[in-house]
Amino acid sequence: MTTHQDAADQLKAIRSMMERATIFRALSGEAALVGGAMALAAGWISEGKKGWAWGNIWLSGLAIALLFAVWQLIRTASSNQRSVWSQGLKVALRGALPSLVAGGFLGLLYLKYGNVMGAASIWILHYGLALLAIREFAPKSMTWLGAAFLLTGIASFSAMTFVQSATPILKQLGPSGLMAATFGGFHLLYGAAIVTTGRSESTGE
Repeated sequence: MTTHQDAADQLKAIRSMMERATIFRALSGEAALVGGAMALAAGWISEGKKGWAWGNIWLSGLAIALLFAVWQLIRTASSNQRSVWSQGLKVALRGALPSLVAGGFLGLLYLKYGNVMGAASIWILHYGLALLAIREFAPKSMTWLGAAFLLTGIASFSAMTFVQSATPILKQLGPSGLMAATFGGFHLLYGAAIVTTGRSESTGE
């Protein structure tokens, strides 16, 4: 009885890991390309804008990227005859949402007080934290993507706050350039690598 139960538990764990890998394969490649393209467009449109005028452009781009990701998730679940609100999706959201909510809130506070560069740095930093929070069942490539966002966020926030010699570099790049380079450039590189190679790593591989 115990042997059968252990086998059933192992099978359930394997099925859960495969389901999670399917979710990330479905979302990561094409969604990253769309998100990256939206970020480049938002960076171009928001250049020179301040405060909420800047923030609203980026939030609109985020909404479009999220709509595409949800549509893709629904399409994938339908083709595989699985529930959209799966256990794998629940686990992913539980891991990522705390960092996303905290970063989104803090970024909006920075926008309220007119610090657009601070908002950009906070969003980049916390997005990296969100990706790393789900690294236990995400492809290794997504873990590297999270690390790139995290390090860039730390560097930009530290330069803005502590390293005065780096301030001219940030001013030249600007918040729009910083967001476009990360949410645009990083996502396009990641998405292109996933789509062209057709490879998706499983956790621990």
